[in-house]
Amino acid sequence: MAKNEIRWTIVFLGLVFILGFYLRIESLSGTQVIYPLRADAGQYFTYAYNLRFHQTYSKKIGTPSEKKFKPKPDSLRSPGYPLSISMLVDAIPTGKTIHKILFFQVILSMLTLLLSFLFFKSFLPIYCALLASFFTALSPHLIVANSYILTETLFCFMLVFCGFFLSLFASHRSYWLLVILGMTIAFAALVRPSMQFFPIVMALLLIVQYGRKRGLHLIAALLAGFILVFSPWLIRNTMTFKSFSDNRLKINFLHHGIYPDFTYENVKESYGFPYRYDPQSKKIGKSIDSVLNEIQKRVRAEPVKYFRWYLIKKPFAYWSWNIVQGQGDVFIYSVSKTPYASNLIFQWTHKMMHFLHWPLVLLSLIGSLLVWIFPHILSGTKNTIFVARFVSVLLLYFTLLHMIGAPFPRYSVPLRPFQYGMALYCLCWVYKFFRTKDMANSRFLKPYFNHYKG
Repeated sequence: MAKNEIRWTIVFLGLVFILGFYLRIESLSGTQVIYPLRADAGQYFTYAYNLRFHQTYSKKIGTPSEKKFKPKPDSLRSPGYPLSISMLVDAIPTGKTIHKILFFQVILSMLTLLLSFLFFKSFLPIYCALLASFFTALSPHLIVANSYILTETLFCFMLVFCGFFLSLFASHRSYWLLVILGMTIAFAALVRPSMQFFPIVMALLLIVQYGRKRGLHLIAALLAGFILVFSPWLIRNTMTFKSFSDNRLKINFLHHGIYPDFTYENVKESYGFPYRYDPQSKKIGKSIDSVLNEIQKRVRAEPVKYFRWYLIKKPFAYWSWNIVQGQGDVFIYSVSKTPYASNLIFQWTHKMMHFLHWPLVLLSLIGSLLVWIFPHILSGTKNTIFVARFVSVLLLYFTLLHMIGAPFPRYSVPLRPFQYGMALYCLCWVYKFFRTKDMANSRFLKPYFNHYKG
């Protein structure tokens, strides 16, 4: 890049970081969550507390009367997030303790912004990488997620960290970088179990990129890193419970996804929580087999309705703007105070990102297909195509996974940076395609393009 271009890149990137930090820190101080330790958040906090003070991974809560409280271990939730915040949990729940955790998440969110730019520029032109970083900085979903003691912020960071290490591997092709990438994927899977099958997808990508012979060696390095980090959790569960994991969350994932439009029998009050209104819910959720049998039964009874739900409506539901289970809009748990209700900068950025949401989603999904069908339109090197295809398989992997189970929009929030990056990739592809076509059709350059085609 020319010196002037470098200078403007640094200036614009600096402004993006300043704006991103302002939005995040102002959101942290200006957002008041009602009952912040409810439901999942309460369990994560309890797990972290028991890890810190009882060296036991358990969601069981002791009472003041229990002088020698010994929590019983369990494996309901994966340990990645509780382990990450355990050193910040230095007392019973207080506003100060909660604030420390949320501030830690703001720092993680800023690191995500930095890594996103470094990742974007590995497969995008610099101006597109800056614009994708700008969208990441402004995303209301990513900003508000920092105000909850939930996995979204950490999981987003881990996914971008995976992308960053993959881009380093694409440039340097070191086996050690693949080992680290495997370790990073494993920790991401310990934050959210939905990531644990992604090494299979990565294995296929490596074979497509490098061929079967070399690909198998690279897969071995990736799996070595993954197993190194993930296996202690499986060993602990096997030794304690005689099974790899607790299946209740897997059962819920499948069960909660069988209700079209997130309602039970079109009852408005059931929206978001249809399983609470289903009188057969306990029977359906008894085991994985009982859920699969119910899905089969419903598809046979109403094939059109359920094929439409699983194949068409679920992808749109998963990528939709509005959080289904929660307050709505970008809020998961209800808030009594937020700068998005009073601060003009927050309101403007919210309106802009809301307006761009569906165009960016559709562009990202189109780009995820174009990178496989016409990869060389952008004159990309083998390395940049590999990185872009990684983004593609990540987006498609989670889309397909949530088409099988519960497609709650909350679970797509950590993918926002990848969505923005692939949307910009698609726009660059379209621009380059038509520019090249115009050049090829020009009277002066047509002979050269014909010679190039020959």
